[in-house]
Amino acid sequence: MSNTPADPAPGSGIDFGALAHAIAGISAVILGALMYARPWAQDAFGILMIVSAVSAVYFSWKHSAWVTGHWLAMVPVTGVVLGYLGWQWGFTLAYATLWIAFIHFVIRGVQSLRATGE
Repeated sequence: MSNTPADPAPGSGIDFGALAHAIAGISAVILGALMYARPWAQDAFGILMIVSAVSAVYFSWKHSAWVTGHWLAMVPVTGVVLGYLGWQWGFTLAYATLWIAFIHFVIRGVQSLRATGE
């Protein structure tokens, strides 16, 4: 048996971490679309992707929750870095992989709701 205490059952209240994550994800999808029409949106998208990658590493480390999805979250930020290094297609790579991640998390959310019976 493990000596690690189990996390308490989640409350029935609002999960503000999940809410913040969802808002950030939707904002990134919108900013990613805008970066093709508005120059300022590219920098906002890039900053959001970098913050996302840093926070994914931090929370994975803090909660010892290293999962494949957290490592895959680094692909969009890699595209942003490539974009800033001069390969403009890097921003498109970042946006396309962000959509893949967004769809993945929506599917996982639906699966989670079905599993809890809500």
